[in-house]
Amino acid sequence: MLFTGILSSLNKAMESALSNIKQDFDDEDSIIDEKKSMYSDKLMFERLRRTGSSRSLFKLSIKKSWNFSSQTVNCPAIVSPPSPTKVAPLWKEQVDSNIKNGLNPLEIHRQEIMFEIIRTEKAFVDDIRYLNEHYVKTIQCSGIRLPPSLNETFKILPDILLLHFNVSWQLLCIQAIMYPIIPSIAHILRELATQFRMYESYLVHHKMAISEIANARKKNNKLGQLVKNLESDIPPGPPGRILTLESLLTKPFQRLCKYPLLVMTLLRATAPDHKDHSQLMDLHNQIDCALRELQERKSEYESLLENDDYPRKFGSLGRLNKFAPNGRNRTYTFPFSR
Repeated sequence: MLFTGILSSLNKAMESALSNIKQDFDDEDSIIDEKKSMYSDKLMFERLRRTGSSRSLFKLSIKKSWNFSSQTVNCPAIVSPPSPTKVAPLWKEQVDSNIKNGLNPLEIHRQEIMFEIIRTEKAFVDDIRYLNEHYVKTIQCSGIRLPPSLNETFKILPDILLLHFNVSWQLLCIQAIMYPIIPSIAHILRELATQFRMYESYLVHHKMAISEIANARKKNNKLGQLVKNLESDIPPGPPGRILTLESLLTKPFQRLCKYPLLVMTLLRATAPDHKDHSQLMDLHNQIDCALRELQERKSEYESLLENDDYPRKFGSLGRLNKFAPNGRNRTYTFPFSR
């Protein structure tokens, strides 16, 4: 009888979690449906190959959800902005009191932190998807010649979106399967950290891209006028909710900087004798090293651009033209190219 009661409680919890997740996706017409309009099949699997993603769960979800005979969409459809940020309920406010009574305060705090990581990851994906659909695709379809750094930033955004969509999908799945108590998400975040090098081009260009947008606004040229028109189409949101092109372009950088803090907070809420403690310590060190390497590469790139003699000094160490601004009549070489 006791076993039957526990099984019944778990089934009810699972149904509740799945219904909540289904509602989140239904409110925004389903992430998977919107992905159809983002990528052709060939482009999607090429990016999956380049990012090294081989998660069977993600592949299974794509296989079941996509219509592979769909036509490639060159221009964006009308999309709705992400839903306003609401005061999300805490994990402990949604879980049965009998389950909470069996946990110590530290474990309750740990579950709340993982719940928050999952929620904010999905919100980040929603923002980047809206950036790609509302701004990037419209500007690219306009035929306007883009400034070099803005163009390079736009190129990397679909890869960033795909990476975090994969992560968010896995987090939501493990939340639904293990609800209400998630044992660990360290393995998902660890795989994410291995892909941080993808941000290299974004970090090199995004600051200059922001300046190029501001310059286009000031000159009121075709690009500046288009950006203003796109922003005027956004319905007014709550105070503090800003969906300008510049604010959305900065979100990947902001999210990247939050991971060390999120993991450290989760680590502090994990007891030293917990089996996840050592994994979180390794994860924090991995993220710290990856971000430090990105910062070093960005700083080195910027210092090399200011030095007219670096082609002579580093010429024998390999070419890396993908970051070179288009307006200069010289070939750049970088010591950190691989």
